Amino acid sequence: MYITDFYISLIIGLLLSLIVTEIFGVIPGGVIVPGYLAIVCNTPSIIILSFLISFIVFGITKYILPKFVILYGRRRFVTLMVLSILIKLSFELLFPVIPFVTFEFRGIGVVVPALIANCYFKQGVKLTFLSTIIVTSLTFGIVSVLYYFI
Repeated sequence: MYITDFYISLIIGLLLSLIVTEIFGVIPGGVIVPGYLAIVCNTPSIIILSFLISFIVFGITKYILPKFVILYGRRRFVTLMVLSILIKLSFELLFPVIPFVTFEFRGIGVVVPALIANCYFKQGVKLTFLSTIIVTSLTFGIVSVLYYFI
């Protein structure tokens, strides 16, 4: 996708996220997540890696860290962000061993797993995962259709 597709995808993802949140009360992983994941739909390994990191970060933050520190609110969110970045960096160090394309998973991509993991805390893993996949698919479909008309 070109740079304009990036902006179009983010805008459509934002709008669909807002609509789904307003109608159903379900947050699809954060407002920018479906737009970003729709951009990388042509590289499923990035989507898999995003969800894998979000599950790992959620597990560490929910089950391991509370034994040592009190995490809530901003502390938890910052912890999710830092862990997401550190785990993503560890995947980059293991790049020759793990067959994931990590180059496209930079910039906004390191924030996406933390946003998804944050929504796991708010509404549960199943609901967040399903809503994120559905809204991402809708966003990708709309962007793909628009791509042929623009």
